[in-house]
Amino acid sequence: MYDTLIQALAEVDRPGDVCTSGNLPLTMPGLVVEGLGMLRLPLGESQARELVARCRQAPYGKGAQTLVDTAVRRVWELDSKFVQFTNPKWTLLIDSIIGEVQKKLGLESRKLTAHLYKLLVYETGSFFLPHRDGEKLDRMVATLVVVLPSAHEGGALIVSHDGHQHEITFSGAALGHELSYAAFYADCQHEVRPLESGYRLCLTYNVTLVKSRGRKRVTAPSYEPVVDKISSLLIDWRNNPDSHKIAVSLDHRYTRDGLSLDALKGVDRSQAEVLFEAAQRSDCVAHLALITLWQHGTAESDWDEYTYRRNRSYHSWSDFDEDDDESGDKGASEYEMGEIFDTSLSADHWSDRQGEKVILGKIRLDETEIVTDTELDAGDPSEEDFEDYTGNAGMTLERWYHRAAVVIWPREKHFEVLCEAGTDASIGGLEAMVKQLRQASNAHQVVQRQECLAFASGIVDVWQPVHGGQSWDKPDKIDRSIFSGLLCELDDPALVRRFLSKVLPVDGEIQLDAAFVKLCKRHGWHNFEADLLVIIAAARVETLIRNAGLLRLLCRQRDKNQERLDLCARLCDDFVEALVTFDNQQRDDDWKIQQLDRANLLISGADAMLAIDAQSPLTRLINHALNHRNKYKLNDVQLAAIFALEPRFEKLVISNEPVLHWLAACRQLLQNRTAKLPEKPADYRRADKLSCTCVDCSALSQFLTNPEQRKIRMPLNKERRRHLHDVINSDRCDLTHVTERSGRPYTLVCTKTTASYGRASNIYERDLKSLARIIDIEQRVLAK
Repeated sequence: MYDTLIQALAEVDRPGDVCTSGNLPLTMPGLVVEGLGMLRLPLGESQARELVARCRQAPYGKGAQTLVDTAVRRVWELDSKFVQFTNPKWTLLIDSIIGEVQKKLGLESRKLTAHLYKLLVYETGSFFLPHRDGEKLDRMVATLVVVLPSAHEGGALIVSHDGHQHEITFSGAALGHELSYAAFYADCQHEVRPLESGYRLCLTYNVTLVKSRGRKRVTAPSYEPVVDKISSLLIDWRNNPDSHKIAVSLDHRYTRDGLSLDALKGVDRSQAEVLFEAAQRSDCVAHLALITLWQHGTAESDWDEYTYRRNRSYHSWSDFDEDDDESGDKGASEYEMGEIFDTSLSADHWSDRQGEKVILGKIRLDETEIVTDTELDAGDPSEEDFEDYTGNAGMTLERWYHRAAVVIWPREKHFEVLCEAGTDASIGGLEAMVKQLRQASNAHQVVQRQECLAFASGIVDVWQPVHGGQSWDKPDKIDRSIFSGLLCELDDPALVRRFLSKVLPVDGEIQLDAAFVKLCKRHGWHNFEADLLVIIAAARVETLIRNAGLLRLLCRQRDKNQERLDLCARLCDDFVEALVTFDNQQRDDDWKIQQLDRANLLISGADAMLAIDAQSPLTRLINHALNHRNKYKLNDVQLAAIFALEPRFEKLVISNEPVLHWLAACRQLLQNRTAKLPEKPADYRRADKLSCTCVDCSALSQFLTNPEQRKIRMPLNKERRRHLHDVINSDRCDLTHVTERSGRPYTLVCTKTTASYGRASNIYERDLKSLARIIDIEQRVLAK
């Protein structure tokens, strides 16, 4: 099948565009009409009338006859023999337009010539019904229309071919400021819609091929036979139970950002369109994607390996230091890939036939799924990365080869393919399906909605939570919260409840929003109570912040629905209970715990409880924070939360006891911290406790305790200097430390500073400002 498909695609040998158009800055043609003189541009009404008086009613061809019938064609024409151009640059302009036409119509290999045919004048009501141009000259391939500036409205040119229509409005000329042009294959049907106002001045050219022996007549490309052939191949392939997916590669290379259907080059665009159409007819799903072959192996060079290693060794101990590397490494491109010991093949950066981006993430491919007549690693790589000798490891080379491809799979295996690729790909697929559902007719909505629900249900069943670095290392990371919005739009309460209880307790990436609130109001809060309680009770480092935000969302609704208020009160109690349990069970040295935004926790939790006046859980939350200041730091967490909540405190109708208790406790802590000014060091004695007791660190510690010594010079090799650099930085010693690069070994120079005193002074000033602000907030809350 692959060979047959490649052979069929080879019949698509030029771009499928049948017309092209554009606007250009005005080049005055120096247009002289016999008996009228030079035309002024933009064309005014009086001169337009004079020009019409010189013209005749344009005829049209019907078989062998040439007829005049204003019911078919109503436009004025003037033969080219009555027209002259006095500006020599006009010919250059037409040549440049022809060059652009060659590119757009896929005729770069042919030499074209433009022959002026007629001057046409359209006035209000002028039109031309659908027709095809006759071959007015030998080897005529296209018609070129150049519209000169003249204000008018309407009169769109409609070019039709193979069931597709292209509308050209000549917008630049219609505004009276630019030239506009359009070109189309001579055998294309086209029409001019009625001009609604003003005048349109056109120059029409017959575009011909320069004589070339053996050339057949060139007509507009029609790839219907190819589409039929490939769709037949895809139907046979789809009916094979072993069929899964194929990736049909295109010829040119593209960057990630430059990959879209509109941006495909040359024949690639036509081949992709053919594949999309064939996939649709054969009931398959098709996307444009960037396929990437990654290779990792040994880097081989024609350098003498022993000499190179010896030179590297020399540089490593004599010339190399923290700030310089004089090894003179070769670039990666100067190496060849030797033994390949790791490889992967994948597709990413997806878009649909309409050019819309589809987030499916990275989908793995098998070599047997690639349809290509050129090896993916042929030619230079798209990217490469070279790694030099490290320890006992040799040089390695990584290479990436990017190719555009149309990836196709049977529609009935849509869910299977996306689920293999992971949850993010499945969500992207469902999003595309829901977009189609929104645009579906009433007759098709019921079936399409059921398909979406079945797909969504399967996604919930095989949901893969985000763990570790999975969320940030994917190039096309999807916002998983999209899924909850899609479920709410599909409006199936049972499926939403299953999603809440199965997915949200383990995946903190999911956020619920106003759409979920509307769903709860529509179907009743009690229907979702048990599932929401499960979510709030499942306090994990990945879900705590999300849970606090969810609590805030539910509590801050403006309605007075008692069912919602009762549920929120229970959720507040459970939230505090879960948080206390979480904090009591977790180790403080866990890096994930250290990254937890506890200020956000307090802000969201307290705001939620203030919104429904849940004073009992708020009291427990505040006391928990005050009693665990090792986790809920005074400045970074508690004061940050209080200051963020200040607008909420302003809206309190009466004074709130838990809030007053919180403010008073923080005020007292700040008063204790600001009771004594920081003391500036009286001599050069500095804190000497270091985290290391090696010989060098012991010497440094003795220097720190010396009240009279300000500076020390320590000649040390690079590793010993680097160790001291690290200790000084990590222990925040009151020292500057620089390497003096003279002599051997280099010298580490350490000089005492008053950095600790400076930090303490800054903290003191900050605490004074915070104290004043807390007192002010406390007084305003007391006044309620």
